[in-house]
Amino acid sequence: MGIVERRERLRKQVRNDILKTARDIAREEGWQSVSIRKIAEVIEYSPPILYEYFDNKDKLLETIRNEGFAFLHEELLKLKTLYRNPEKLITEFAQIQWRFMLSQMEVFQVMFNMEGGICQSKQAYQIEFAMLNNHPIWESLALIRPRSADAVSKTFYEWWCITYGFLVVTAVTQRRQALPNFEPIFMESVRRFVRGLA
Repeated sequence: MGIVERRERLRKQVRNDILKTARDIAREEGWQSVSIRKIAEVIEYSPPILYEYFDNKDKLLETIRNEGFAFLHEELLKLKTLYRNPEKLITEFAQIQWRFMLSQMEVFQVMFNMEGGICQSKQAYQIEFAMLNNHPIWESLALIRPRSADAVSKTFYEWWCITYGFLVVTAVTQRRQALPNFEPIFMESVRRFVRGLA
């Protein structure tokens, strides 16, 4: 391995360490406790080195938000290879959304500006809606109820609000230990939405 490759690998490792440490601190103490200085202390780097990777906390949070949506999109693409039935794909993805919210709560908080994980950037949302015609949920909705692209986009927006809206409200209003009790309600809401499309 050459010097350039070694440096690039080290750079990626430090970047990943910064992001992981930010998530770890948030999981233990909340996002209000996360700062560039605190992350630097934990990973034993000076703050100026961290600023080479992220200009400020907002840029750090933007990266975490983008990675959260990217992870879910990758999971959705995997589902697309497993299920041809559009109703099944939508329902299975809802299950993944639920599990992601439970297991990656600190990332989910940043994705939706919750619990101090406030990120000013709207880039992730813009990307999500910019790729509508190539989004597997959009495509599934178009198969279930073939209509104009504009009408399908409105239904996609409705799906987005129903699924993520339910998850956000539940995460904000319920104790962590009680969250599993709401999974059946969430899944039934998704199934009702899908049945209403026919």
